[in-house]
Amino acid sequence: MPSLPILFIVLDGLADRPQRILNGKTPLEAAHTPHLDQLAALGTTGLLTPLAPGVPLESETAHFILFGYGLEQFPGRAAFESIGRGFEVQPESVVLLASFAETTVIDGKVRRDALLWEKRQAQDEEECARLCVAIAAYETHGLQFALTSCGRCEAILTLRGHPSRDITDVDPFYNDAYVARAQPLAESSHPRQAARTADALNAYLSWVHYQLSQHPLNRERQARGCASINFVLTKWAAVRPDIAPFQEQNGLCAASIENYPLYIGIARVCGMTPVSTPRETDTTADFRQKLRSAESLFAQGYEFVHVHSKAPDVAAHHKDPLGKMQALEALDAALGPVVERVTNQADLLVVVTGDHATPSSGPLIHSGEAVPILLAGGPNVLSDPVTTFHERAVIHGGLGHIRGADVMPLLLNATDRVRLHGVRHQAEARPYWQGRPEPFRLNG
Repeated sequence: MPSLPILFIVLDGLADRPQRILNGKTPLEAAHTPHLDQLAALGTTGLLTPLAPGVPLESETAHFILFGYGLEQFPGRAAFESIGRGFEVQPESVVLLASFAETTVIDGKVRRDALLWEKRQAQDEEECARLCVAIAAYETHGLQFALTSCGRCEAILTLRGHPSRDITDVDPFYNDAYVARAQPLAESSHPRQAARTADALNAYLSWVHYQLSQHPLNRERQARGCASINFVLTKWAAVRPDIAPFQEQNGLCAASIENYPLYIGIARVCGMTPVSTPRETDTTADFRQKLRSAESLFAQGYEFVHVHSKAPDVAAHHKDPLGKMQALEALDAALGPVVERVTNQADLLVVVTGDHATPSSGPLIHSGEAVPILLAGGPNVLSDPVTTFHERAVIHGGLGHIRGADVMPLLLNATDRVRLHGVRHQAEARPYWQGRPEPFRLNG
């Protein structure tokens, strides 16, 4: 089988909208990115819609699709968060990520004032872990609740007793917004079970608020002039994952390089080798280190290496177009060796794209714009006329407008691994050619 490796670079939140401070350009369009531009000139480009036009995705859903899996297999983000932090998701349980929060009660409604993890204070993390013990176990509506601290002022909430994952998020995702009541999803195939789970979660959270409000630690905090840590906000209900490993799904031995628990969890769930590099505060140094790690993994025989950077997304969430532009320039500065290899050798396929658009102005968390994508390197990629890499330029690229589900077949095709449609020698409908079929043997 062919051995051309694939370097799959995902720049989180890559796409954006025109920004007034950048004279109507997007941060990527305004950034000085000579290496990305050179890769675009060497290869082919286009626009990628991860799911459907105008539909914003979160990173875990977009990655799941880009890695060749269907949404019907998606277990829920809390499964990735749990497994990425070293927790197993037990069969017939539901897990949620719970974030400790400072809240204010107004006319019986709970307003989110701040999430403790956003402050990144060591004392807060220690105190959240102590508070977690006070609300670790509860039972109602025939369901058992178990809360386990996982650091960073967050916890994993596990529900047992035949719960349903078909419940809404409680976290409103914005400060100064009211906490949402848990509700059963209207599309649930087991509405009574979903309603019971939502009612039980609402009861648990009311109990949590009472327990935390009365806790001596919060009286200590008030004496120090600190706000009370008096609530946990739950989201992303999930079940135990049940999917084929990446090598079985796509025919490639794969690894993923990132330090964030979410991406470590995605890698573990998808049967990829998770690799963490020491986190550098300098964006260029951090990304350069990840790319060096990718080279080492290819030398070990890995055929697909996912390299991820959160930097553009972080700046965009701070509503900082200039900061996002600078983050993209810093990432581009690390790509010199990749460009040199693609230019001088035909032994690597490089893919650069984003998982979603993150607007660096306006009220949205993520938005539904398409994301630029480029393929460069190897002997099979036909270059197109595009010589710069940004949202406006790649509209004219040779890939056209593709969706997330198209990405893995495109990569398998570019590396001579794709299965000829209509020819089946394997029982599972996989997109890759599995090599020699099981031989027929005569009876006797």
